[in-house]
Amino acid sequence: MQHRDGMAGQWLSRRRALAAGAAGLGGALAAACGAGGTSGQPSQGAARRGPVSIDVLTRAGVNNPTGHSQYFNTTAKQSFTPETNITVNFIDADPDVGTKLTVMAAGGTVPDASWFGIVADGSAGREQAQKGIFKPLDDLIKKDTKFDLKPYFKSMLDAFTVAGKLYALPIHAHYGTNVLYYNKPALDAAGIKIPADGNWTIDEFVAAGQKAVKRDQDIWFFWPDFADVSEFGVFWVRQFGGEFLDEAGKKVLLDSKEARDGLQWVYDCASKFGLIDNLYRSESKDALFEQQGKLLTRSTTPGLVAEYRKPGQQRVKFDLGIALFPKGPKGHGTQASGSGMGLTNPAKADAVWEWLKFVTSKENGIGQVFGGAGSPGGRTDVWTDPKLLAFDPIYSNIVKAYPQGAGSLRLPANNRRTELLKAVNDELANFWKGQASVADATAKAVQAGNAVLSQ
Repeated sequence: MQHRDGMAGQWLSRRRALAAGAAGLGGALAAACGAGGTSGQPSQGAARRGPVSIDVLTRAGVNNPTGHSQYFNTTAKQSFTPETNITVNFIDADPDVGTKLTVMAAGGTVPDASWFGIVADGSAGREQAQKGIFKPLDDLIKKDTKFDLKPYFKSMLDAFTVAGKLYALPIHAHYGTNVLYYNKPALDAAGIKIPADGNWTIDEFVAAGQKAVKRDQDIWFFWPDFADVSEFGVFWVRQFGGEFLDEAGKKVLLDSKEARDGLQWVYDCASKFGLIDNLYRSESKDALFEQQGKLLTRSTTPGLVAEYRKPGQQRVKFDLGIALFPKGPKGHGTQASGSGMGLTNPAKADAVWEWLKFVTSKENGIGQVFGGAGSPGGRTDVWTDPKLLAFDPIYSNIVKAYPQGAGSLRLPANNRRTELLKAVNDELANFWKGQASVADATAKAVQAGNAVLSQ
């Protein structure tokens, strides 16, 4: 753990190091996020203003020991507020950001800033921007002559742009649900070695998993996520060369042979391969994998790397392995993904702008990983930084596997993502439950989805 403390300390300016004092690792990491950088450092004007307080709606978990929100809460208090005189009051989003913000807007109680969901967290950011709940950032960017947009992932900026105006900056970004986490001691005992770079096939993955399953002990190899077609679903179909949407965002493409093959593979993990006994088990994947040791692998985004590697974490107590997911027939599936944060109350635009720059800076994008706050920042200079790449080999393996960058993020042209996902997922549920064939379910999903896209 000492090498991580040392790297975090290198990011501190002398002034912030003194301010952090004896706050320990948490304080050091939080202070690190605010260090230097013309695109992330609060302006001197902000530091001279009188006290300001802003309300920020964020992912639920402000008081939890892991995740984005606890880290934002810590670093805001220990670094951002002392620098700017701006206090940040975080509001937990329950049940998700999209729903919570819609309810608050309807009641006339919008926060000053909010998490901007694209794929996860309600997926409603673009819809809410179109409705005027989020406010454009273009004038603030133009006024701040030292601010530079170029380091941010273009795919994320495109996702946050509605009708030619930019409504958010990326808090985090990644290459999709292509990271495999595994119980190394259990797989070692079964004679299974997982290639860290993902250089093996899903057929080999299945064969290895079947050797590790112990049905009589309720021990299983792999339980795929499938309920969200927009993130996990895209990964599965792209592994087989399929797509969820066309490039224009005007047509659902799940009825192609490639897309159907990808969805069928997921279903077969239980029905044919026996890697899990039931796609609808009552326990959570977290409980089976982290606490009970009955699930030997799980796949999701790289967000859990930070949470599982956080010093003092109690979620995983075995020797954890982290690798890139094996290749499908068409290679490693990928989709650019992430979330942003934007302005919702123009009355406090200047204070919110200082917060947006801070929380999306290079320093914070690296620091949030060391602080256990999920995926790295949505900037190319974060994903290529030696400090991040040294934190865990998975980041280097991801970058090497996708030399052209993350796969495209295709969004509905009419921004009706919430409706689209409900229409498609409702039809696919019949397939997942074994009540319809993949051909019938995808045909109806395409019909329902296209009806939404035509509105």
